[in-house]
Amino acid sequence: MTGSAALDPRRTARATAFALTATAIEKGGAMLLLLVIARTLGAEGFGRYAGLMALLAFVQLGVEFGQEPVLVRLLAQRTAGDVARLVDGALAMRLVFATAGGVLLVVVGRRLLPIDLGALLFAAAGLVAASGAVLRAIFRTEQRLEWLCIVALANVTAFAAMLAVARALDLGLSGVVGAWCAGQLGTSLAAATIARRARRVRPRWRNAVTATLARSGWALALNAVLLTVTLRVGQLVVLSLAGAEQSGYLAAGSRLAEAFALLPEALMLVLLPTLSAYDVAARDAQRALSVRVIRWLGLLALTVIVAVSIAAPTLIAVLFGARYLPAAPALQISIWLALLAATGSVFTNLLIARGLERVLLVINAASSLVTVGLSLVVVPRLGFVGAAAVSLAAGVLAQVMLVLLPAIRAEVVACIRPLGRPIVAALVLALAGMRLPGPAPLVALVASALFVATSIAVGAIRADDLTLLKRALASSRAGNRD
Repeated sequence: MTGSAALDPRRTARATAFALTATAIEKGGAMLLLLVIARTLGAEGFGRYAGLMALLAFVQLGVEFGQEPVLVRLLAQRTAGDVARLVDGALAMRLVFATAGGVLLVVVGRRLLPIDLGALLFAAAGLVAASGAVLRAIFRTEQRLEWLCIVALANVTAFAAMLAVARALDLGLSGVVGAWCAGQLGTSLAAATIARRARRVRPRWRNAVTATLARSGWALALNAVLLTVTLRVGQLVVLSLAGAEQSGYLAAGSRLAEAFALLPEALMLVLLPTLSAYDVAARDAQRALSVRVIRWLGLLALTVIVAVSIAAPTLIAVLFGARYLPAAPALQISIWLALLAATGSVFTNLLIARGLERVLLVINAASSLVTVGLSLVVVPRLGFVGAAAVSLAAGVLAQVMLVLLPAIRAEVVACIRPLGRPIVAALVLALAGMRLPGPAPLVALVASALFVATSIAVGAIRADDLTLLKRALASSRAGNRD
């Protein structure tokens, strides 16, 4: 295997750019539409919508069953004839799983959620309508990631168009969920249209393909479900125990925090090729660069955390409307997940590189159990603010558990140690800034500048950082040419 085409630096840079663009369209578009939905439905209606989407997230992960990454690997290793068989079989598997998942969603939703049948039926239809998304594996395999941008744009456009209709006709929650369903259908139609330019696509059930995908995908699916428990189960608990209005406040604060957490995640996509330039045997070099990457991502996240913590009421009022102002504490707590996203992205890749994928399952299972147990105890007393705190605590626990693993303990400790003083500085500045008088945006700007200055003073930001990054990127390009 030469792999020269796959490692071509220009092609890799182009693919990375399109991947980031597709993510920006998909996540950014979803966030903008979420703001429209929040203003359309009000806190109670938005709380029910968020609860339904939380339940839907669990069912959808079961429907997907870790298909896409497994299919990408299989497609990259097969001949043209096998590609058609794999794609057709995967599409049929997805349609069957989606149909079963839709039925399960309606049955469970009727029992657990205060949501009308029409909204549940639209959500179930959306699961089936999204089946064509499995075709994205073809685009990833062929590194035609510009097609992912087209698919993402089709999703956002269809969703937005139908949401406008739902608002104009005042169709309420069912209309909003129907608009989401239209977005899923737009994804499938766009993916199928593009895929058919290269090959005929038609779902055909194939036992061997289903068995292969299920055998390799179950662990990925289970891990994704466990991660989702930490982020979404609180939404269901709050809706059930504290009511729809508090569920709406939790959704406003936590979803906005998740949007900010995408900043370090996007930067991680750019830095991953640099990490991979080091040979697996060069553990010391890998550790040194991992420490720097986590420090860079962590400092970026902490700067955002300081600013958002102070400006939270203003952000909530401007983006969601004044009636969502009670959601500010949830945002101030949940925004710290941005730091966990920054460190966790590196730690996860480190575990995978060491062949410790199953350890992730154990850690995420423990975090999920803590989330469920604490949510049932804390939410009745502290409401949606308690749910946000529980999610953060469970995320911290998951990363603390990594220190107990001998295989990566040294790397984890080495990566976290440089962030100790910046974390304390960020916490102090955020708490102080939240209590200072004056315009919140101005206070947030000053506090963020002070945090950067403090980071430089304590040596967290160093003069040789840029030099090392340039050297690592040059090493990556040289390795690719070889």
